[in-house]
Amino acid sequence: MAKIKKISFSDVINIKKLISVVCSDNIMNYRRLFFVSVPATYLQNLFYNVHLRRLPETYVAFDNNKNLKGLISVKAQNGNPYKWQIKRLFLDKNSHEEGKQLIEYIIAKFGARGVDTFYVSVNDNQTELIDLFIKGCGFRFCSTEVLWAVSNVNFLISDIDEKNFKPFKNSDAIKAADLFNENLITHYKYSLSKEKEEFNDKLSFGFNSELDFKYILEDETNKKIKSFIEIKTFDNLNYFLDIIIPPHYFDLYPQILSFAVKKIIKRNKNFKLYIKNRKYLQAGELLDNYFKENRFELLQNNAILVRDFFKSIREESKSYNNAVVFSGFEV
Repeated sequence: MAKIKKISFSDVINIKKLISVVCSDNIMNYRRLFFVSVPATYLQNLFYNVHLRRLPETYVAFDNNKNLKGLISVKAQNGNPYKWQIKRLFLDKNSHEEGKQLIEYIIAKFGARGVDTFYVSVNDNQTELIDLFIKGCGFRFCSTEVLWAVSNVNFLISDIDEKNFKPFKNSDAIKAADLFNENLITHYKYSLSKEKEEFNDKLSFGFNSELDFKYILEDETNKKIKSFIEIKTFDNLNYFLDIIIPPHYFDLYPQILSFAVKKIIKRNKNFKLYIKNRKYLQAGELLDNYFKENRFELLQNNAILVRDFFKSIREESKSYNNAVVFSGFEV
């Protein structure tokens, strides 16, 4: 049985060794892990309130000889303290049992404090890791998300009408949540629906380098939202775009995409653009076809795995020997 505890400064050297062994080119993950998760641990230890959990929490597992065997990093969904995402998982070789213990530990810990949904986004070619979550820890496959790289901007429309594009305000959050939930494919609504607070702009705690720009496209006649646009970047070079649009407005997608790209160009002309396609939304197939027609590059296909705290399914886990490195992106 592994000993599991919250990360501390004294663990940093061992963590660096583990990450350098299982993923030698993952220096950025190590730096983010150290400079975000460790200070956050000490700040959040000052008091506990499930509604105030905003920063990642990281836990480590040691064997009886005090060797570091694994690390897990989890974070509450922005605006929803009852939905938590597993962000990172690092396991040494022959340490899948410790990985199972880490996953079960955070589910038991935060489930007891009111968290009712845990989810993880895993590259679909990591079959052993998917088996660890599903067969070892009671997660279930829910849906998929696909990350595309925009390899050209030939689709840009030069003369778009921007008058109905508005900067997002928190007062728009309930409309944005309704737009998202109404466009969820029906059998995904139970697990993947969002609260209006998940769309609100969040307060900065000083550790987050992410820049987040949000816009809405309004119907000028009834002021309803036709589309929600979110642009994120950590470095002003790599930009991630998420557009929510119903199928009956999909003819507006090239205009919306052009609007978003022009906003990015104002900040950096030499940017790299990535777009997420949520396959659980009704326009998922339309988006895939559009990306293929414009010769965007498919980078990553991720399985969304969910465990509802009160609907756990347990099976015997398989035995694996490979090391594991996992760092997911937001749902």
